[in-house]
Amino acid sequence: MIEKVLSLRSRLLFLIILPLLIIVSIGTVALYYDSQKKSQEIFDNLLHTISQVILRDAVLSDGDLLTEQLLETLTDSLNDQIFYQVRDESSSLFVGYSNPPSIPRSSEIKPYKPIFYDSIYHDQNVRVIFSREFISAMDTPGWVNIYVWQTIDGQKQLLLELASDAFITMVIMLISTALIVWFGVQFGMRPLLELQSAIRKRSPNDLRKIKREVPQEVSSLVTSMNNLFKQLRSAFIEKDNFIANAAHQLRNPIAAIQSQAEAASRSKSFESMQIRVKDVAKAAEKTSRLTQQILSMEHVSQSNIKSEFIVLDMVKLTQEVLTKFALRADNQKVSLSLECKETNINLLGSETFLGEAIDNLIDNALLYGCPDGGFIDVGLKLGDGCAHLQIKDYGEGIKPELIENVFIRFFHGSESNKEGSGLGLSITKTIIELHDGELAITSDSQGTCLSIKLPLQLVLN
Repeated sequence: MIEKVLSLRSRLLFLIILPLLIIVSIGTVALYYDSQKKSQEIFDNLLHTISQVILRDAVLSDGDLLTEQLLETLTDSLNDQIFYQVRDESSSLFVGYSNPPSIPRSSEIKPYKPIFYDSIYHDQNVRVIFSREFISAMDTPGWVNIYVWQTIDGQKQLLLELASDAFITMVIMLISTALIVWFGVQFGMRPLLELQSAIRKRSPNDLRKIKREVPQEVSSLVTSMNNLFKQLRSAFIEKDNFIANAAHQLRNPIAAIQSQAEAASRSKSFESMQIRVKDVAKAAEKTSRLTQQILSMEHVSQSNIKSEFIVLDMVKLTQEVLTKFALRADNQKVSLSLECKETNINLLGSETFLGEAIDNLIDNALLYGCPDGGFIDVGLKLGDGCAHLQIKDYGEGIKPELIENVFIRFFHGSESNKEGSGLGLSITKTIIELHDGELAITSDSQGTCLSIKLPLQLVLN
């Protein structure tokens, strides 16, 4: 998808910046964890120093609490709250907070060797240091246990600042690299600009292969353009063939009208002339239908249908088309019914073309599915965010080997009935696809079913 939407400059920037971004991101993460390790060491050393200050103050003050000034100084310098407890083995010296965080069971307590560990204190994450010291300056010398713990907000803030600095450095590096690459690509694309100028000098009808020498790096681009020109030539040939086929299809009906009109003019009785005139009218009607479908096919292939989209009611549109075929169905002794529980189904589309698509399917069902009477069931419902229209006849069905060809122009799916133009299903499929929908067909000996699926996300709010 990226190759379709990005310019060459943007693609080159992407291919260069993305690996650099990955490398810088990995470096930033590594720097973050290294900074976390070093900051942990710094805070642990600082915490150890604080524990010694607290121990000294507690011993010199004979177990008095730390002064408010000292606590405020420690808290302000660390941006974290300090807690402590100093206690000797006889508890004659006890100062600070009760219930310090417990030492992990796996820790081995050794004299003069501090133990650092993380814990929870009053629902706050804290870093704790425990040490066992021998104090000889007391009235009764002995071993003293000291706990000091602090919240880790300050440490987190430091890590955040380090991460922010690393991110800013990465952004500056990426922007600088992008600018350098952009200017390099700008000068390196001069051969492409020269190729562009040469192509612009061509006339719209000049679809010859580009034989201009180009840099090796863009040779594949020129090859693709030559393939495009080849496809355009094929499209023009297809259009010419379509016109030729249309002319061939129209030749026989027009010749039939002419011969029947001449026969009517030579009629010797009024009754005979009436019969000939009716044949002429019937042939003219078929020719008109064929001409209309040929024009529709050409219109669909050339026009921008979406420019004609409006909010339409699919229920109303289907009912109007069925009403149009009611008399014909009655004359053919065909029961034409509509089943729809919805009062309206609104979607965005071309009323003219969708109406023609439904028209083609009903006409196809009457012409091929029920030429000598039968049933045609039309169902319209909502489901899965789509409008579902189903047209089912109960005729002989289509041979399995012919189903894949029914959407080909001028193809007749029934060998027993050649009255159709072979364009109806092809036109309908094109119209439905231009509405971002789907047209599917299933057929067996019990009949043929054509299903249209139109998405409702096209509805205007």
